[in-house]
Amino acid sequence: MRRLVVVASLSLLSACISRQQLPPEPTPAERLAEALTSARIAASAGQREEADVILARFITAHASTPEAREAEYVRAILRLEAATSRADRDEAGRSLDVYLSDTAMSAHQAEARILRRLLAAVDSVSLATDSANVAARQAAAAREEELKKEIQTLKEQLDKTNEELTRIKRRLGSRP
Repeated sequence: MRRLVVVASLSLLSACISRQQLPPEPTPAERLAEALTSARIAASAGQREEADVILARFITAHASTPEAREAEYVRAILRLEAATSRADRDEAGRSLDVYLSDTAMSAHQAEARILRRLLAAVDSVSLATDSANVAARQAAAAREEELKKEIQTLKEQLDKTNEELTRIKRRLGSRP
C-alpha cells in the first residue's frame, strides 16, 4: 500500500512537472519589435550610435531573415535622420544598398529605392555646390590679389607724387 502511494505521488509529481513548461522563445518578429523600439528610444534620446549598435546586433544575430532586412531598412532611416555630413549620408546609402541588394521581397523596397535616388540627387547637388563654392573662393582670392596689386601700385604713385610735390615746394621755397 505504501508503495502504491509513493508510485501514485511520483506519477502525480511528474505530471505536474511536465506541465510546467518554460515560456516559448520570442520569435524573430517579436525580437525585431523589441530591437526597433529600443533603437527608436535611443535615437530620440540623441544616442544615435547606441541605436545603430542595437540594430547592428539584431542584424548579425538574425542574418538572412526578413526581420534582419527590415532592421537594415530602419537602420538606414535612422542614419538618414541624423545625417549631418557626406559621411553620414554615405553610411545611410550603404544600409539602403544592403537592403535593396536582397532579392527577397521586402516590405519597404519602393521607399528604399526612392530614398536611394534622393540620396544620389542630394549628393549630386552637394558636389555641384561644393564645386561652385571652390570656384567662388578661387575667384574671390584672385580678385583680392588683383586689388592688393592695384593698391600697391596706387601707393607707389602716391609716394612719387608726394616726392614731386616736396621737390616743388623746396624749389619754390628757395627762390627769393
